[in-house]
Order: sequence, then C-alpha cells, then structure tokens
Amino acid sequence: MVDIVSIALIISALIILIGFLANYFFHKTGLPDMLILIVLGALCGPVLGIFDPNAIRSFAPYIAALALAYILFDGGMGLNIKRVLHNSPKAVLLAALSFIFSVLGVGTFTILVFHVPLLYGLLFGSILGGSSSVVVVSLATKVKISEKGSTILILESAITDILCIVISLSILDIIITGHANISTIAAGIAGKFLIGLGVGVILGFSWLFALKKLALLSFSYMLTLGIILLGYAVTESIGGSGALSALIFGLILGNERDLRRFLSRFKINEDIDDNGAVFNGKMSLSVSKGLKRFQAEIAFLIRTFFFVFLGIIASISNLFLLLSGIVLSLILLATRFGAVWIATAKCSLRKDCEIMTVVLTRGLAAAVLATLPAQFGLPYANLYVDIAVIIIVTTAIMATIGSMVIARQKT
Repeated sequence: MVDIVSIALIISALIILIGFLANYFFHKTGLPDMLILIVLGALCGPVLGIFDPNAIRSFAPYIAALALAYILFDGGMGLNIKRVLHNSPKAVLLAALSFIFSVLGVGTFTILVFHVPLLYGLLFGSILGGSSSVVVVSLATKVKISEKGSTILILESAITDILCIVISLSILDIIITGHANISTIAAGIAGKFLIGLGVGVILGFSWLFALKKLALLSFSYMLTLGIILLGYAVTESIGGSGALSALIFGLILGNERDLRRFLSRFKINEDIDDNGAVFNGKMSLSVSKGLKRFQAEIAFLIRTFFFVFLGIIASISNLFLLLSGIVLSLILLATRFGAVWIATAKCSLRKDCEIMTVVLTRGLAAAVLATLPAQFGLPYANLYVDIAVIIIVTTAIMATIGSMVIARQKT
C-alpha cells in the first residue's frame, strides 16, 4: 500500500514533469503553459479532491511572497537597465490609469449588483486593481511583444502591486476607524516605492561586490537565493515593497556589464573588452551564466507550482457568483483596454496594444488581499474571496487564450 508521503512525492514529480512538457509545447504550439497548469491544479483540488482547497488556501501569503521574490528577481535579471530607465514614466502612467479604471469599474459593478456600501465597493476594486507580477513576468517573456512593451508590462505590474496593497489597507483602515487621512495614504505609497527602490539598489550593488569574493566558493548560487529572500523580508518589515526590491536587485545583477562600464568612467587606467571585463583594474563579471541558468531553473520550479496552486484554490459556490466573476473579468478587460489605449497614444507601443490589453491576469496578491476583510470580521468577507478566485482563474484564461490568438494573427 502506497503511503501518503510517497503519494505527495509522486504528485510533485508529475507536476514538474507536466510543467516541463507544458513549457515545451508552448515553444512548439504557442499555447502558454499557464492554462495547462491551472487546469491540472483544478483537477487535483476542486474536481478530484486530492487536495482540500480551503486548507491549501491558508498557505497563500507564504506562496505569494516566495513567488514574488524569486520570479520578480528572475524578471529583473532579464531586463535591460537602459530600457527600464527610459520607459519608467510610461509604465507609471499605464499603472496609474489601469489601477484607477479597474477600481472604478469593479467598484461600480459591486455596488450596483451586490448592494454593498461605497467603501466596500472601492475596497474590492482596489484588491483587484492590478495585474499579477508573477503572471506578467511569465507571460511577458514568452508572448510575441517588443522588448519595450515587455519592460513596461513588468514595471507596471510591480507598481500596481504596491498600489493594490497600500490603497486596500488604507480603505480597510477607513472602514474600521471611520477616519480618512489622505496624507497618510500618499506617504504610504511613496514609502513603499522609495524603500523598495533603495533596498534593491543597495543590496544589488553590495552583492555584486560580494560575489567577486564569493563566486569561486561552493554554493554561492544558493547563497544568492538566500539574499533574495532576506532582501524581500527586510524591505517588507521596514515598510517597503519587497516585490520592487527583488525586481531592482535582479535588474542590477542582470546588467552588471553595463553598470561596470558606466562605473569605469570614473576610474583611471582601466580598459574594457567586448565582454565587459576590466583588464587593468583586474575586474571581471561576477554574475556568471551559471548563476543566471540556476536562477531561471528555480524560477521555473516556483512558477510551475504557483499556477497549480491557483487551480487548486479555485472554487465556485454558485452559478450567480460564477457569472458575476466572468462579468467583472470582462469589465477589467474593457478598463484595461482604455488604459492601454491612452498610455500608448502617439507611441511606437501602439502595435503592442492588443497583447498589452490581454495581459491583465490577477494573481495571488489579489487572493491574499481578499482574505483581509474576514480577518477583521467585516461584512461580505466570503463574497470577496469567492469572486476574487473566480476572477483570478478567468483572467488567466483570457490572457492565455488572448495571447495565443493574437500571436497567431501576427504570424
């Protein structure tokens, strides 16, 4: 008789195998692996009952933090720092428009259909106001989109994560205390950005110099993974955005060559070869191809289990909630289109407008925030969780199918 430990190991092995095959089929057919993995999770959870969705859902905060830290770090490693600096204003504009439009659209629907008070409607809108960084990084690196468009999508998702968290917590505070403080909300948003950016920059440059000494030691790759988690945790504990710090940390390590070339301008008697190594100063690149390959493998593993997790926690309590979740997903698609259309006006990004519109997937951040009303004993708590999960799955399907259809139209 097979024991429960062996069953767990077999299931884990199958998830990794299916994740590998799904990624392989994506490169062959254009069908993103995300949808296959979500369906696999749904089979293991609500359909076959192998896992209890309610029990698994309690792990959401931990899985969300782990996925955000590693996958955003991996996403940052693949970004070009020059494009990031050049496209940051456009990403901020798209993030602000997308968040505001989403909050208004979702809030209005929730108030009219479920007859919730204004603040509760705005709270639900802010919970679902931003796209999932984990999903966006996964899709933006695979779908047919320009490097500029991919960079903006990744930056936008990191920004909207911050907006969702700060605004949701602020509205919760207003509901509980009955007092609104605009200056506190503004300070919270600014603090999240500045602390996350500052920690990411300091940690990134510090680790570049540390790797010069540690690169030849055993297990330096694993040590880097530990630093990612430490940076994320420290940033969150002092009031910053751990997701943003992980993204910036990866951005600095991934652009070591360009950064060293820039810093070498302030040094004397140093020459740089085509690979970015400095001869006379005897400096060479600290971030090896092995580290990048290892990090990509870790990101693949976490991303695979993340999407299966999304499928497991998916639950539909009744048909009305299912239809409401689908309608809200369509509203998010419409508001997303408006935000992208405005942000890409008179810009070369207009050709990427369609793909940027469909990459609207909500993720674990929304699922985690949706559980907050229950923690504070507020009304409509179950409504938030049930519909949020439906929207997460529905927008994932929309993004998967939409990106595949658009890619085929362009070929």
